[in-house]
Amino acid sequence: MIPVLVIALLGLASCSGNENTGGPLGTPQYVVTRAPDTTLSQGTAKVLATCPMAEYTGTINLNTLDGDLAVSAPGNVKPADLLVVGGAGYVTQTGDRAYFPLGSIDPMPTILAGSDPWADLDLIRGTVHILSDGGGEIDGVSTISYTINVDPAQAIADTPLPRRAAIRALLAGRTSQFQVTIWIDSAYRVRRVEVPTAFNFPKITPLTRNDGSYIVCDVDFVTFNVPMKAVAVPPTE
Repeated sequence: MIPVLVIALLGLASCSGNENTGGPLGTPQYVVTRAPDTTLSQGTAKVLATCPMAEYTGTINLNTLDGDLAVSAPGNVKPADLLVVGGAGYVTQTGDRAYFPLGSIDPMPTILAGSDPWADLDLIRGTVHILSDGGGEIDGVSTISYTINVDPAQAIADTPLPRRAAIRALLAGRTSQFQVTIWIDSAYRVRRVEVPTAFNFPKITPLTRNDGSYIVCDVDFVTFNVPMKAVAVPPTE
């Protein structure tokens, strides 16, 4: 029997040195367009995702599409382990032996929709308009925030071929532009990307809660070039 949380899941550069060196230099176009590849070149990263229904923390390999993540959700005392191996996701409740495969295109379970860190970075490639929102700190690191308008067709076309299926899965057929907010540090690395949890909203801005806040996932790239254990395809049910 698949555990309750698994069922729900289905439906700083390196840490040394001071990174509070101000935000990136250059025009918004220069900063934003170089950010995806600069971030992906960092090797590994500690990540933290905060979504409306769940969150995860752990480490990912930005190049090999591997990840070792711990997932927690409100109302579930026992967390889940989420492995990503070459872009394919596998989930199990912590302590159980067998994993449940999530598929080879979108490694994130439904409860974490919008939190695929690789696809979220590739969305930035579709930028067609940029608004600079000013400076601020993300996880103790100085950044500048940008609200970008993303064109889905451009994002898909400019994403490397091996990752295009994942970004298509994230966009879920959307063809009209939409807004994403990103925070970029002085080394032109994305420190946070805020992505809608679904793409069926009629306007350019995401759906909102009753309090007016957007229904989004925040994915933080907390630290780069961190140690990470090797992952392999686990035993599955």
